[in-house]
Amino acid sequence: MSFYQNKFAWLAFAIFSPLLLITANYGFKVMKSVYNKDLGNGVVIYADDYVNSGTWVFDCEHRRLISRAPPPAPLSALERANKLTIGNMYALNDAEEKLAKVAIRAITAMPDWYKNLRYLYSVLDENSEISSHVFDLLAMHDGREWALRVWQEIGYDGESSFDITAAPYHPETYMDHAKALQRATKSCPVPQ
Repeated sequence: MSFYQNKFAWLAFAIFSPLLLITANYGFKVMKSVYNKDLGNGVVIYADDYVNSGTWVFDCEHRRLISRAPPPAPLSALERANKLTIGNMYALNDAEEKLAKVAIRAITAMPDWYKNLRYLYSVLDENSEISSHVFDLLAMHDGREWALRVWQEIGYDGESSFDITAAPYHPETYMDHAKALQRATKSCPVPQ
């Protein structure tokens, strides 16, 4: 009789120990996290593993990761996708948004327009995994300079889809990789 009681006790211990260890490890990770962003809906983005790798800097004001060594633009994936969706441009008023859409269509109609895309930053999803990369490009249309951003959304299957937005270029407010990296290094309470 005591053999069966001990057998069930050991079986229960064997089942619940890994669960307890996983829960404790997660709790410890959450407690010691320095680089995180609370989205305000019960979801917190954690970037400590990325920052501790030395390759990334986390922007604690946004949920952005900035690579210290910018990766190249995904030119072949962009060519394979053969489709760009014009994204939402909430920061623009209606008149500017119409002009931006015209500029996007004209600029993207030129051959090899995307060859000069530069990495800007990456975005973390609710699971603290990289879900997209953002690339930028300055281009002229109709005598006006535009700052284009191409969002490479990475699907669960590894395939990419692309969105594009544009805004009038203003040198004083334009955010390139160097400025994004500099801002991110100062955005957290602990140096990176």
